[in-house]
Parts: sequence; C-alpha cells; structure tokens
Amino acid sequence: MKTSKYSLMTMLGHISTDINQGALPALLPFLVLNKDISYTSAAGLIFAANSVSSFVQPLLGYLGDKVSWTWLMGLGIFLAGAGIAAVGWLDGYWAIFFAVMVSGVGVAIFHPEGGKIANLVAGEKKGAGIAIFSVGGNIGFALGPVIVSLAISLFGMKGTAVFLAPAVLMPLVVLANLKALNRITAESRTRQSGGRENETADDWPSFFKAASCITARSIVAYGLTTFIPLYFAVVLLMPEASASTTLTLFSVAAAAATLCGGHVADRVGFNRIIRVCFSLLVPLLLLFPLIGNVYLAVVLLVPIAFMLNAPQSASIALGQKFVPNHIGTSSGIMLGMAVSVGGMVAPGIGWVGDHYGLTAAIYTVAGFAVLVMGLAFLIPDPRKFGNMSRARKAGEQKNH
Repeated sequence: MKTSKYSLMTMLGHISTDINQGALPALLPFLVLNKDISYTSAAGLIFAANSVSSFVQPLLGYLGDKVSWTWLMGLGIFLAGAGIAAVGWLDGYWAIFFAVMVSGVGVAIFHPEGGKIANLVAGEKKGAGIAIFSVGGNIGFALGPVIVSLAISLFGMKGTAVFLAPAVLMPLVVLANLKALNRITAESRTRQSGGRENETADDWPSFFKAASCITARSIVAYGLTTFIPLYFAVVLLMPEASASTTLTLFSVAAAAATLCGGHVADRVGFNRIIRVCFSLLVPLLLLFPLIGNVYLAVVLLVPIAFMLNAPQSASIALGQKFVPNHIGTSSGIMLGMAVSVGGMVAPGIGWVGDHYGLTAAIYTVAGFAVLVMGLAFLIPDPRKFGNMSRARKAGEQKNH
C-alpha cells in the first residue's frame, strides 16, 4: 500500500470540495446583479452554507466512528459541486437557497470521513499526512473564485455548470479506490479491537483545548482574508484590482505554509510549532497597521500567512491524537464547526471597521491572535497524556 497515493487522493478530494466553498462568496456579486437578490439575501446564502455545514459535520464524524462509510467522501464531493453548479440555472431565491444548502451538506459529508482517512493513511507521519489533506482546502478556496469568475465571464450565469466536472470525476476516483480504503479502515478497526484501542483512552478536555485554539485561529484567518484587500485599498490607497491580488499572495503563502508546517511538526513536535508560530504571529499583526509603505505591507503578508497556517495541520493532528478512538468526531469538530465559527464572527469585526476604521479592525484581529497564542500554551503534550493514560489504565487493571 502506497500511503502517498491515498494521501494525494484525499487532498484532491479536499480541493474538489472546497472550490465550492471558495466559489460561493465570488458568486454573490453576480447573483445580486443578475438574479435581483438583495445584499441581505446574498449574505443569507453564506449563512445557509456555513450553518448547515458546521452543525452536520460533528454529527457525521461521530457516526463515522461507529461505522465505516468511506463512500461518503464521494457523495460529499458530488453534492458540494452539484449544489453550486445548479445555482446559475435557478431564478427563484429559495431555489438558490436550497441549492446552496445542498452544497453545504456535501461539504459537511466530505470533511469528517476525508479527515479520518487522511489520518489513517498517513501512518506515523500524521503531521505531513494531515498537511497534505489540509493544503487541499487552501488550494480549493483559492481556485474557487477564479473558476467561477472565469466561467461566468465566458458562459454567463449558466457557466456554474463547470463545477459538475470535479463533482463527477473525483467521486469516480474515490469509488475506484473504495476497496483499498475500506481495507485500510478495516485494518485500523482490527488493531483497535485487538487491544490497542484501550491502550490510550480519549482525553476530551485536552481535545477541546486544541479545538478552542483552532476556533480562535479561524477567527483570525477569516478576519484577515476579509479585511486585507479592503485595508490595502482604503488605508494604503492601493488600486482595487491590485488590492484583490494581495489575497491571492496570502492564499499561496498559506498553502505553502500548511504543507511545510506538517513536515516540520513531525520533526520538531506538534506543540512546539504551534506555540512558536502563534507567538510570532502576534507581533507581526501588531506591526502590520504601523507600516505605511504599501510594498513593505505586501511583503509582511508572507510571514503573517506562514505563522498563521504552518501550525494548522499540527493542530488538527494533535486534536486527533487526544481522541484516538473518535478520529471521525475530531475531524468533524475541528474541520467543521470550529472553522465555521470564524465566518460567524467576521461580521462583528466588520462592525468594528464600520465604526472605528479598518486599522481598528486589524487590531481586533490581532487581539484574537493573542487569544490563540494563550490557548496554544494550554494544550498539553500528547506524549505526557499517553503516558498518564497508560499508567491510569494499568492502575485500573491492577485494582480489578
């Protein structure tokens, strides 16, 4: 079994799923102009996708720990793409709303099972394996707006049909490898039933500390991706088209950081990279609003993106380590509900920007980065947790 083959497949599946999440915000201006949808109604579509996805993912993750449904990855990819593909062909708002909800359900179906499979096929290199999976999300979010803008420019609103291509092709790849994926899952369950499951009990308090750190980090990530282009355009007076490209630079740096961070985490330790990177992120964000030179500000985006995203896969893998018997549930919470919170808090940061200026909004994001740093130092070392868990288990067996 070549682990790299299946790790690459989970990454491609992640790309095929998250291009739809990235495409939805870019679709909104076209819907407002062509479908006579108000700004409030457009925002309701974002809420529809995120709210459904965030609450369904933990539930599906929990079910995924009970039964092996690897085919759900293919179904999730198909629904995520089919929902967005249908949007351009629909006229009524509620029909569009339903299509977006279907896409959100697809996203919710894919992530828990995809995260679990990515963990299982990674072997001992959990950081690198989860990094490969996670970078697929970064790439998908970056490609989504490009694809939807190009497709609608060439074919009109019905150009959203292009999202059917990955929605059909990638599930076929999953189905072609379904037998091998089921074998990998079965082998994992066999090892657990043979006694390994009880060697290390689940540590939910430590898991929720890691999940809290991921949640706070998602607020910082959403805050930056939302307000960086606006900051460059309004405060640093960069032309609007150029200001938008800063987000592309940020996304590319984020993807590279995610991939590199997983490999580094396997070498130096998960906790170390999380604490070091988030500690360095705080002064970088505090420095950013003080720079009045647009070129220096652009350069500073690269280390900011690196420090924010390098610990991402390590944080997810660490959360999975704390609950080794509920990897699906862990994936559903950390890849679903925790990440979606950032999108829900972003309007609050926007309120700060409306009332006190974009510089104040950036400082608000920096404030959440301080919270991330503090939470990072509360996450215990998983090796210490494992030792304590085995000692506790041995004590229980001795008492019996």
